[in-house]
Amino acid sequence: MKTMNLNRISIKLLLSLFAFVLVVTSCDIDDSINQSPNAIKQDKMKSIDGIYGLTIAMQVAAADFYSSDRSRINSMFTWQMVAPPGLGRPQPTYWNSYAITEDGPPDDAWKLTGYRGVKITTDIIAWAPDVFKTEAYAGKLNTIMGMAKTYRAIFFGEMAAMYGSIPIEINGLEPPVFVSQRDAYTKVQSLLDEALTYFANAGALDRDLNFGGDGAKWTEVVHSLKARYHLHMGEYGQALTEANLGISTKANTLYGIHTNNAGEYSPWGHWTLTETGEPIRCEATFMRLLKSEPNDNRIAEYFTPNDDGEYWGYALDTRTYNPAPDPKETDNSLTCHLKKYGGYGDYFPAISYEETILIRAECKARGTDLPGAIGDVNIIRTNAGLTDFSSTDKDATIAEILKQKYLQLFLEGQAYHDMRRTGTLPESGVPYRWIYPISEKNANPHYADVKEHDKFQDPELVRWILNKKYGGIQD
Repeated sequence: MKTMNLNRISIKLLLSLFAFVLVVTSCDIDDSINQSPNAIKQDKMKSIDGIYGLTIAMQVAAADFYSSDRSRINSMFTWQMVAPPGLGRPQPTYWNSYAITEDGPPDDAWKLTGYRGVKITTDIIAWAPDVFKTEAYAGKLNTIMGMAKTYRAIFFGEMAAMYGSIPIEINGLEPPVFVSQRDAYTKVQSLLDEALTYFANAGALDRDLNFGGDGAKWTEVVHSLKARYHLHMGEYGQALTEANLGISTKANTLYGIHTNNAGEYSPWGHWTLTETGEPIRCEATFMRLLKSEPNDNRIAEYFTPNDDGEYWGYALDTRTYNPAPDPKETDNSLTCHLKKYGGYGDYFPAISYEETILIRAECKARGTDLPGAIGDVNIIRTNAGLTDFSSTDKDATIAEILKQKYLQLFLEGQAYHDMRRTGTLPESGVPYRWIYPISEKNANPHYADVKEHDKFQDPELVRWILNKKYGGIQD
């Protein structure tokens, strides 16, 4: 069967394929790199133009990984988005009940975006030091290496968060060994530490689509990422330390870059503008929270009103709502359309100023700085057009911070990680992690280690951390 050939592609097999994706053509690439329209001379990639091309490809791969299946499925798991029935494509309606199959989005996110990106960073890290070995290229080399370490950390960090145990050491065509989720997070922190050393001496690089090689801006990004992944592990003290050094202005947000050119569309732009009927819409729960306080300007920022000028999310009849759904919440024709991230060329944040503020706020609230936490969350509230929040209650303040993070980081996928960590997933049927993909199960013999050893599987790691280490969730 044709599908069987595709399904047997694993990380091992992907390593024998050169996944070079050049969709942002801001630089000229040597024609000698191209063997044919469908093949790349891999030996030619060990060149200045080759590494420049890989640097662009790495950023493209990260943008696609962060904002495609990972974003879409996690937004449905957390009731930010939903698939009303009858909107032209049946597949998303299965995701309403969390029915993702091992040959569907988990497989695509694993091999086509996640480990494709890992492969690109592997090649950059292996080849760039030799290609840029002269002193004249020292600054550019530091920027490229810092970026490769940073993006590699993002790939591994989100893969570990989604799947649990993952491979992190890729050696040629050898089947990669799985490590525990804890070890994967440790590797992420190590990669980010290495990135900081490179960015300390970074040089200008026009292939850096976000910051042009500005090491100071990248340093802030790396600290924010370190804060995020410490937060995933419930390490609130370390997360606060890193967040205090993190992204200090909205201009330093790290974006995935997309354009209006065919082949360079954002995943959400494709789903909003290309898919028949726009099959994924705002969920009623999310819209109700946005409406829970007057004048929240994020409603108009995120969504386009219906023909009556109103904003409604869709309420599924299989879910429990309090209060019961308004009739307009069950009418497909009245459900509002996606505006933010809904254009072909809309940039998508990988780590933002706002996320950094909210990490900082939560960590302060869990520690001893409640006034500082309230001050931070009010930065978000003020920007959203809301009045200031005030409380002397620690739990109420944490709840408010998590609510604002849920609303502010719309579609960014972190709500799924936060809800598992805090035991607040919307219903019991939501899985605590993504299932492993069919391709890796079929082709990697080390998958048996994951199956047989519960310590590697650990599907509720973050829930365990909060329960055992912080006492936040009872079994």
